Amino acid sequence: MPENGVELAAVPPFADTLTGLTDANGGNDLDIDGRIHELSEIIMHEMCASRVPRPGKPEIYRVPETFLAADEGAYQPRFLSLGPYHRGDSATEEMRRTDERKLENLAYALQDGGPSVEEYMEAIASVEADARSRYDGDVAMEWGAFCRMLLLDGFQLITVLKFLGYEPPPLPPPAPGCSSNNNGQGNCRPRTSVVISIEHDLMMLENQIPFFVVQRIHRLRYGIGGNGMDTVEELAWRTIKRIMNDAPAATSFPPAKCHHLVHLCHEYLRPSNLDKSLGACGDYGRFRRAIEYHEAGVKFRRLNSEADGSSRRPLLDVTFSDGVLRMAQLRVDERTNYILRNVLVYEQRYDDTATSGATSYVTAYVMFMSQLLGGPEDVALLSRHGVIEHHLGDDAEVCALFRGLAQGLVFDPSGGHYLSTVGVRLRSHHRSRLNRWRAWVMRHRFRNPWLAVAWVLGSMAVLGTIVQTVITLLPYVHHQGRTRNIGS
Repeated sequence: MPENGVELAAVPPFADTLTGLTDANGGNDLDIDGRIHELSEIIMHEMCASRVPRPGKPEIYRVPETFLAADEGAYQPRFLSLGPYHRGDSATEEMRRTDERKLENLAYALQDGGPSVEEYMEAIASVEADARSRYDGDVAMEWGAFCRMLLLDGFQLITVLKFLGYEPPPLPPPAPGCSSNNNGQGNCRPRTSVVISIEHDLMMLENQIPFFVVQRIHRLRYGIGGNGMDTVEELAWRTIKRIMNDAPAATSFPPAKCHHLVHLCHEYLRPSNLDKSLGACGDYGRFRRAIEYHEAGVKFRRLNSEADGSSRRPLLDVTFSDGVLRMAQLRVDERTNYILRNVLVYEQRYDDTATSGATSYVTAYVMFMSQLLGGPEDVALLSRHGVIEHHLGDDAEVCALFRGLAQGLVFDPSGGHYLSTVGVRLRSHHRSRLNRWRAWVMRHRFRNPWLAVAWVLGSMAVLGTIVQTVITLLPYVHHQGRTRNIGS
């Protein structure tokens, strides 16, 4: 049968060609050379015919089955569907009702004028192939349906970001009972069930559209400068900050390149000391439980930054020096699980970041916490020192959360990740017998002030007895020495 215009059936199999091609006198050497040349030409022709442009690397991934099996609900949107993955039979009833309102949202956005629907569709159509290549695997949507989805979902996402990322002007101090939960401005912003569901769905890795499509729509609607309005990048950055409970980031500005909101969250979690702490620095084996470090004299403190006037540090910041392990305060609530799970899947799959110390910082942090929090006693210890603030049922749930997050992760402890230096220093401190003995004395002799006083007084009594004995023996030793000198 011809293949790529070449009749392969006429060419004998290569193994058969080498069998019996030469007689006893070796008279068929030219036939062998000719057939090898002919076969090589055919293979070269096949390679040229089958050479096609390599598709770009995807950025919006399907969640692997191994992660879905651990906690499928942590990766499924509930209310708002964005992108092609959760449509049709996989969409919930709430998602279908929301989809029906996307046309109303588009009509409302266009009622103040601006480009027409046709102009928007021309812009979308020009990047359709690029947008389709950003998804993991083939997208089973025909051209028109895919472009329509990008337009409606893009406008819907801009509307959501304008609501969640809006930064109101400063207000007077909050009234009693009203917590300051908006960038420190002190105004109460309600978090209804709809808002909570939308924040949840924005963090689903499978529920994204390429951010360059959103940028193109926003700039076409508001112009390059945004007419003095916030850019869509700024809105998205503040939205992530809101979803992360206003946890500080290493930078106040969004990155120059954003793939989608989960990628933006990954950038938001970047430790402030990442660049300074990378590189191979020795083997530390594994991290130990907080209780074990405590028994070796390690002190746990909440990491603050008094130098720059900030009371909090980025969530993943960890340092260890002079026997003190300092960590940024971690607030654990119902959002911690699904946010970290989706960021981890993105980090594990994108450009082999799981094996790169410069980009696997969320994986390194989760592995660190899963080993540090081996039991409820470890959570209680860190909670007493202000390192962890959790709103789960009990301390055991925090341990189970991080243990579940760590399952199935690809992680190289010796890969030079940002916590390598901390691991080496902790291992050295934990293995020191002097540190362990000093910590034991402090726990068992100086924890109770009365026991400490008794121990000091007892030590002074023993020391006084020794001094008194020495003073008593000195005249006798002196007398014996003079007697020997006289006798000689």
